[in-house]
Amino acid sequence: MPKVSFEVPVEVKKTMTKRKDIQWDMVVSDALWSYTKKLELLDSITGKSAFTEDGSALINRAIKKKLAAKYKARA
Repeated sequence: MPKVSFEVPVEVKKTMTKRKDIQWDMVVSDALWSYTKKLELLDSITGKSAFTEDGSALINRAIKKKLAAKYKARA
């Protein structure tokens, strides 16, 4: 299995050092595995989408325009 190294905040390291009963490599491995599975699911869902950044910008402008009109009418 490949090795990966990363930094953690000092407080996390202190807690990890105190808890020698926990296999921290397994905790990290499980967390990374879970996160990568979620990313794969996200990729599989969005990979089938025809939604584009330009489409998102168009919807964003339309929503903001309607909200501005709505709140301007209330003022």
